[in-house]
Amino acid sequence: MVVKPVLIYGNLCIDPNQRKVCIGEENVRLTTMEFDVLYYLASHPGWSLTREQIYQCVRRDDFSAGPESVTSRIYQIRKKIKTDAICTIYGYGYRFEL
Repeated sequence: MVVKPVLIYGNLCIDPNQRKVCIGEENVRLTTMEFDVLYYLASHPGWSLTREQIYQCVRRDDFSAGPESVTSRIYQIRKKIKTDAICTIYGYGYRFEL
């Protein structure tokens, strides 16, 4: 079993080993794909990543919607974690900043 690092940015905690996201003491419920997108972005803070790059790194065999689905996942993540940590890079993709 591979243990991945827990990511902590301010009051946002992302634990990939338990697949758990917390803001302060509050647990945030994310879908599998939402969690994977958030963890991938947060693992590369400050990097500008295209939807295609994000999709290629988090896709699953049973998930065939394509890179355009990343946009809707980002929207849902932003709504659930209530932060501006995921910045849109217009005409390119997204960047995690906190």
